[in-house]
Amino acid sequence: MTFDDFIKTAWNDHADHADQVAARLAESQHVIENASQIPRYAGLVTHVYGEHLGQWPRGVEVLQSLRGIHDADNNADARGAITRGVAALRYGGGDASALEPLGVDDRTSVLATVSSAMLGKKNYVAAVSTLDAALEQARRGLATDSPAVRALAIGGNNLAAALEEKADRTSAETAAMIRAAEAGLQYWKQAGTWLEEERALYRLTRSLLQAGRFDDAAAAAQQCLDVCARNDAPEFERFFGHAVLTLALRASGDDVGFAGARARALASYALVPADEQQWCSLELGELGV
Repeated sequence: MTFDDFIKTAWNDHADHADQVAARLAESQHVIENASQIPRYAGLVTHVYGEHLGQWPRGVEVLQSLRGIHDADNNADARGAITRGVAALRYGGGDASALEPLGVDDRTSVLATVSSAMLGKKNYVAAVSTLDAALEQARRGLATDSPAVRALAIGGNNLAAALEEKADRTSAETAAMIRAAEAGLQYWKQAGTWLEEERALYRLTRSLLQAGRFDDAAAAAQQCLDVCARNDAPEFERFFGHAVLTLALRASGDDVGFAGARARALASYALVPADEQQWCSLELGELGV
């Protein structure tokens, strides 16, 4: 099995079989062909042992074992990925001193990563506080190519999505949800492509809807569609923009706008390839189909 096949299979399996994937990760360092592949391996180790299993010390052991592979400590990217992963698992496991030796970029990245790990444990208080701490660190300034930028984008998206689904969300958590969604958009603009920006705008629209800010939600949904138009997006992506715009207009009481938006959403759905339509079922239900 090639390294790429191993990583792809592990990601596909990890949500339903985290224990099995963790065991594979602990025993399969031989699939790593060169030091440039270590960051992807280390990221998966951190995610599985932290967010899914909460096996913080064991995850640290697996990460530390990577240091002896392909002279990893002399490769900046590999060394950095291992260092950040170890710090994230130690901090997530309760060792606050894990942040002390880190610079701003690495500290920001670790805090954002731990925020997502806390969501895996349904610890919303810790998830919010660690992402807020990451955003505060980021205000000191991040390098353009800093891994922290992507970590903040992912952390913001993950926290916003989780809080949207929280039935007993407090007013403070609602405010945190919006901060997280806005951060996700801000940092995906730096770390991703138009596709990540468009999906971050979808996420922000969803969060604004949950917060009862219907006019702002409609504006974000329109921005989502504008990004699609500028980039000749496939109909699959456009459908979601049309769908959330429809929901925002309905919630705001704009009956005429709602009717037109709904018609455009359904017309867009009709153009979505048949093998992708299964992913549209939630939005279709919300549109009354």
